[in-house]
Amino acid sequence: MTDETLHTADARAVARPRYGWPGVAIALAFALLYGYDLWEAVTNATELPKQYAEIAKLGIPVGDVPWTLIIANMLIPPVVYLFAVVLGLRRSVFGRAVLFAVGLALVAVLSLDIIAIA
Repeated sequence: MTDETLHTADARAVARPRYGWPGVAIALAFALLYGYDLWEAVTNATELPKQYAEIAKLGIPVGDVPWTLIIANMLIPPVVYLFAVVLGLRRSVFGRAVLFAVGLALVAVLSLDIIAIA
């Protein structure tokens, strides 16, 4: 290897931002917010079938419990969070925070859409 290739490799290693303590703190703070959305989805998964059963007892036809939507609602927060973590690997701390915030907004929109459909 020549000195030029060593210098270029060192410059790339230094230029690439990594998850330091500010990045980890942001990731953990947003993990709590994403976790809250996941908690809401799990609560919906336990309570919605009960509500369907109560409505059916009144003689009102409600159809089957939308398990596909319930499972999708539980999968959205962790999947979007993992995408934000992976996409944020090569970003600055501010870029990671923006990426997590956009992902959280996406989770909120998709969760509300699923609730509206169910």
